[in-house]
Amino acid sequence: MINEWQSRLRVSLQAPIARRERQLFHELNPARDYSPILKAPPTEPRPAAVMIGVRDIVDPTVVLTLRSPSMPSHAGQISLPGGTPKPTDADFVATALRESEEEVGLAADAFDVLGTMGPHHGGLGYVVTPVIGIIHGEAEVEACPREVAEVFEVPLASLLNPENHIIQKRQFNDIPYDMFAVPVYDTQGEHRNIWGLTAGILKTLSDAYHDT
Repeated sequence: MINEWQSRLRVSLQAPIARRERQLFHELNPARDYSPILKAPPTEPRPAAVMIGVRDIVDPTVVLTLRSPSMPSHAGQISLPGGTPKPTDADFVATALRESEEEVGLAADAFDVLGTMGPHHGGLGYVVTPVIGIIHGEAEVEACPREVAEVFEVPLASLLNPENHIIQKRQFNDIPYDMFAVPVYDTQGEHRNIWGLTAGILKTLSDAYHDT
């Protein structure tokens, strides 16, 4: 059964704010086009897709991961399940579904895909297309130990609350820069500081949801 929050999520994906292409890092740091973590600007965009998987329960939650510290990119960071496309992926939705199964054990038939948002450019050269999918009820998650150190869930209401979205100041090699952040508590009561590209994507979702 489609309830009010699902209907509102579906409608919000068609809002102009959800469809636009966002240069997340540059928005906050107009004098820079890429993160100071990089020694040189990215040579070309690196496409990727992530899944904003919302569990269909009384108090809906969003599935997030803590990436393994051994991963070559975004090690130890909080992320949405996702990754770069493979030649066998038909589109970004297929990429997000495949990565969700690989990273957190949720097969494609565990989702009802609502749609996608516009591409989000990060400071490290990635261009990410967010996919929104409703997770059927109590479908179980299982972390891939090679890629994911932990799987956890955060209440959707916390991620949609505009008051939880902030800008954090950071510094690398004495170069200051700003990042999107969403410091929230997960369903087990543990504090989680979601930041960077993932936080920027969730900010778009929140803005679009409240714009409808």
